[in-house]
Amino acid sequence: MKKIAGALLAAAMFIFLASCNSTQTGLPANVIMTASLTVEQQDIIDLLSIPNSQEILIFSFTTEDSCRQFEVWVEAYKDGQLIERPAGVATFADSGNARNGKLAVIVSQNESSYQWTLSVVENGGRSSHTGAAEASVSSGLGRAFGPMSEPMEIEYGEEIIIYASTFQATGVPHMAYDTQTLMERPELLAEYPYAHLVKVMFAE
Repeated sequence: MKKIAGALLAAAMFIFLASCNSTQTGLPANVIMTASLTVEQQDIIDLLSIPNSQEILIFSFTTEDSCRQFEVWVEAYKDGQLIERPAGVATFADSGNARNGKLAVIVSQNESSYQWTLSVVENGGRSSHTGAAEASVSSGLGRAFGPMSEPMEIEYGEEIIIYASTFQATGVPHMAYDTQTLMERPELLAEYPYAHLVKVMFAE
């Protein structure tokens, strides 16, 4: 599974490296967003994804100000309580230069277990990590999932949710909140037997 995820991630990053345009108008100087892909690029991402068992997500980020630290990680919740952080990557820059990079997230599902591969590319370097949740999700649960829907302004030292996956029992109404709502009202996670979040944070 790890070899497959690594190969798919490398292919996804290869086709994307030149595709991110940071000159979009109307955006904050410090911002993270889902990557804007062409139809052809999205078709390739869909081709690399395994139907119903794997997602490939690509984000871009940029800061105008100096930024010494960037971190991305996964959090797993049970009944609203944080139970583990199965994967994470942190990058540091001694010079505190502005950041301009890409982030790829692969979510792989195998029965009731989940694995994440996180990869960051910026300034000619790459960092990555693959980790799996120790706690398996109970079978028979419905799932709602997806990345952030709008670009998010970066505030140093503040966590940003870029992806959320929530699980609910069959027959129970599944309220699917967007990442912005979950950031503003984290107590909503208590509505779900399980939830997975991918978060990022930038620091001066």
